[in-house]
Amino acid sequence: MTTSAALPTRQRHSPCIGVCKLDEATGLCLGCARSGAEIASWSSLDEQGRDAIWQKLPERVASLSLRIRLMPWTGSEIIEWAARTIIDQQGTWVTGMPGAIAEFPCGPGRDLTVHIGADELIGRADDALLRLRASDRLRAFAFEQGGPIVIGFSRARANDAPLSQFTPLGPDQNAIDARHSRELLFDFGLGRRFSRFCIRTGNAELFMRLNQLAGLPWGDVFSRAGAAILAESPARVVESQLARIEVFSPIPPPGGKSPAGAHTHFLPQFLASGEELPSALALPDYAAPVAIFYPGPPPA
Repeated sequence: MTTSAALPTRQRHSPCIGVCKLDEATGLCLGCARSGAEIASWSSLDEQGRDAIWQKLPERVASLSLRIRLMPWTGSEIIEWAARTIIDQQGTWVTGMPGAIAEFPCGPGRDLTVHIGADELIGRADDALLRLRASDRLRAFAFEQGGPIVIGFSRARANDAPLSQFTPLGPDQNAIDARHSRELLFDFGLGRRFSRFCIRTGNAELFMRLNQLAGLPWGDVFSRAGAAILAESPARVVESQLARIEVFSPIPPPGGKSPAGAHTHFLPQFLASGEELPSALALPDYAAPVAIFYPGPPPA
């Protein structure tokens, strides 16, 4: 089921991804696949002229074997496309960083609903919630034919104050459902600029225990309160600048298997890299990661 409100129409953006070098053999840019003449005339073209160029690019990108392709979608179109992945029960949405992610699967058999409001999408399942907000700076980057699509946002407008210690954030006023807005949110302080991994609880006893650990590295928090977190299995909240996934499924015990539906992964061995994204999905320097859509299950 889907409900929607009209989203504003926005002007088509440039295909440029910041790699501005013409291929000597074809005369096409090795970043965006436009010709030099198309690049020079872009600012003077109307929407019909820009769309005509966009339509030529997929074939050129394939012929040049480019690793990454910027999609022509505006922020509103990205929201509409994302809603369609949920309606059609295709793929999996992921947000977070290598080693600490949340997954919102949309595959067959899932009981899903989606709502498109004013500049945002909200997907609902029994075990998770997903929110993706639109912006005129939102971009979609495709990797390989039929491969993952990474949603990006302007780095210049992204948060630039990462937390590097366990931090109580108070009531979750940004909760997707208002009924969770009085529950208390804790950021593990993983030190990433573009995403964070949090837990949220309404349990007074767990709150008091976690509150006493404020200011500690996340590893110390797990050593001192890991058993209590596992026993309570609080909601995990993983978010970036414009995306949030809230997961309610139980946390599996050490060595246990993640549930088949929505779940999170917290894998310390992968956090040491400090990466914001898997290296195979690196974005242009101007773009910060928001979320990843995998047409199938994400890689293990």
